[in-house]
Amino acid sequence: MSPRSLLVVTLSSVLGAAALATAPFAVASDDDGVARGACSDTSTKRLRVVLNDEGRLDVIGVVWSNDDDLWDWRMLHDGDVSFRGEIRADGDSDRSFRIKRTMLDFPGTDIIAFKAENQRTGETCFVKVDDF
Repeated sequence: MSPRSLLVVTLSSVLGAAALATAPFAVASDDDGVARGACSDTSTKRLRVVLNDEGRLDVIGVVWSNDDDLWDWRMLHDGDVSFRGEIRADGDSDRSFRIKRTMLDFPGTDIIAFKAENQRTGETCFVKVDDF
Protein backbone atom coordinates (compact mmCIF):
# COMPACT_ATOMS: atom_id res chain seq x y z
CA MET A 1 0.00 0.00 0.00
CA SER A 2 1.37 3.41 -0.92
CA PRO A 3 1.96 6.04 1.76
CA ARG A 4 -0.79 8.19 0.23
CA SER A 5 -3.32 5.33 0.37
CA LEU A 6 -2.36 4.57 3.96
CA LEU A 7 -2.91 8.23 4.88
CA VAL A 8 -6.35 8.26 3.21
CA VAL A 9 -7.43 5.04 4.99
CA THR A 10 -6.19 6.30 8.36
CA LEU A 11 -7.81 9.70 7.96
CA SER A 12 -11.10 8.12 6.86
CA SER A 13 -11.10 5.84 9.90
CA VAL A 14 -10.42 8.71 12.31
CA LEU A 15 -13.09 10.96 10.79
CA GLY A 16 -15.61 8.11 10.69
CA ALA A 17 -15.02 7.29 14.35
CA ALA A 18 -15.39 10.96 15.30
CA ALA A 19 -18.70 11.19 13.43
CA LEU A 20 -20.03 8.08 15.16
CA ALA A 21 -18.92 9.30 18.57
CA THR A 22 -20.89 12.55 18.24
CA ALA A 23 -23.96 11.11 16.46
CA PRO A 24 -25.92 10.08 19.59
CA PHE A 25 -25.71 13.61 21.00
CA ALA A 26 -26.96 15.15 17.77
CA VAL A 27 -29.85 12.69 17.56
CA ALA A 28 -30.82 13.19 21.21
CA SER A 29 -31.21 16.94 20.82
CA ASP A 30 -33.38 16.46 17.73
CA ASP A 31 -35.66 14.03 19.59
CA ASP A 32 -36.92 16.51 22.19
CA GLY A 33 -39.46 19.27 21.79
CA VAL A 34 -40.16 21.59 24.71
CA ALA A 35 -42.47 24.58 25.01
CA ARG A 36 -43.34 26.57 28.13
CA GLY A 37 -44.89 29.80 29.25
CA ALA A 38 -47.54 31.57 31.28
CA CYS A 39 -51.19 30.55 31.42
CA SER A 40 -54.08 33.04 31.23
CA ASP A 41 -53.73 34.00 34.92
CA THR A 42 -50.90 33.24 37.39
CA SER A 43 -50.14 29.60 36.50
CA THR A 44 -47.38 28.39 34.20
CA LYS A 45 -47.18 25.37 31.93
CA ARG A 46 -44.71 23.17 30.06
CA LEU A 47 -45.06 20.56 27.33
CA ARG A 48 -42.29 18.12 26.51
CA VAL A 49 -42.33 15.65 23.60
CA VAL A 50 -39.68 12.94 23.30
CA LEU A 51 -39.29 10.19 20.71
CA ASN A 52 -38.85 7.02 22.77
CA ASP A 53 -36.90 3.84 21.93
CA GLU A 54 -40.04 2.20 20.50
CA GLY A 55 -40.58 4.96 17.94
CA ARG A 56 -43.52 6.50 19.82
CA LEU A 57 -43.93 9.95 21.31
CA ASP A 58 -43.78 10.38 25.08
CA VAL A 59 -45.80 13.52 25.83
CA ILE A 60 -45.61 15.22 29.24
CA GLY A 61 -47.78 18.20 30.16
CA VAL A 62 -47.17 20.03 33.46
CA VAL A 63 -49.03 22.89 35.14
CA TRP A 64 -47.78 24.86 38.16
CA SER A 65 -50.73 26.65 39.76
CA ASN A 66 -50.36 26.77 43.58
CA ASP A 67 -53.92 25.55 44.10
CA ASP A 68 -55.81 22.35 44.75
CA ASP A 69 -58.56 23.01 42.21
CA LEU A 70 -60.02 20.55 39.73
CA TRP A 71 -58.68 20.93 36.18
CA ASP A 72 -59.93 19.56 32.85
CA TRP A 73 -57.10 18.66 30.47
CA ARG A 74 -56.65 17.50 26.87
CA MET A 75 -53.75 16.36 24.72
CA LEU A 76 -54.09 16.93 21.00
CA HIS A 77 -52.19 15.34 18.13
CA ASP A 78 -52.41 17.21 14.82
CA GLY A 79 -55.55 18.99 16.06
CA ASP A 80 -57.44 15.87 17.19
CA VAL A 81 -58.02 15.03 20.86
CA SER A 82 -55.92 11.98 21.75
CA PHE A 83 -56.48 12.01 25.52
CA ARG A 84 -58.63 13.93 27.98
CA GLY A 85 -59.31 13.83 31.65
CA GLU A 86 -59.81 15.59 34.93
CA ILE A 87 -57.29 15.98 37.73
CA ARG A 88 -57.09 17.70 41.09
CA ALA A 89 -54.05 19.92 41.42
CA ASP A 90 -51.70 19.40 44.34
CA GLY A 91 -50.71 22.86 45.54
CA ASP A 92 -48.26 21.41 48.08
CA SER A 93 -45.97 19.71 45.55
CA ASP A 94 -43.29 21.19 43.31
CA ARG A 95 -45.84 21.10 40.49
CA SER A 96 -49.62 21.16 40.62
CA PHE A 97 -50.09 18.30 38.19
CA ARG A 98 -48.30 16.31 35.52
CA ILE A 99 -49.89 14.26 32.73
CA LYS A 100 -47.83 11.75 30.74
CA ARG A 101 -49.16 9.83 27.74
CA THR A 102 -47.68 7.95 24.77
CA MET A 103 -48.77 8.72 21.20
CA LEU A 104 -48.05 7.22 17.80
CA ASP A 105 -45.46 9.04 15.72
CA PHE A 106 -47.29 9.70 12.45
CA PRO A 107 -45.29 10.12 9.23
CA GLY A 108 -44.27 13.71 8.62
CA THR A 109 -44.40 16.62 11.03
CA ASP A 110 -46.40 16.19 14.24
CA ILE A 111 -48.11 19.02 16.13
CA ILE A 112 -48.66 18.13 19.79
CA ALA A 113 -50.69 20.38 22.11
CA PHE A 114 -51.70 20.35 25.78
CA LYS A 115 -54.64 22.32 27.14
CA ALA A 116 -55.83 22.59 30.73
CA GLU A 117 -58.68 24.60 32.23
CA ASN A 118 -59.29 25.32 35.90
CA GLN A 119 -62.93 24.41 36.62
CA ARG A 120 -63.25 26.96 39.45
CA THR A 121 -61.47 30.03 38.05
CA GLY A 122 -61.70 29.42 34.30
CA GLU A 123 -57.95 29.95 33.90
CA THR A 124 -56.65 28.23 30.77
CA CYS A 125 -53.23 26.91 29.86
CA PHE A 126 -52.43 26.09 26.23
CA VAL A 127 -49.05 25.08 24.89
CA LYS A 128 -47.92 23.30 21.74
CA VAL A 129 -44.86 21.78 20.17
CA ASP A 130 -45.02 21.94 16.41
CA ASP A 131 -42.50 20.94 13.80
CA PHE A 132 -41.79 17.71 15.68
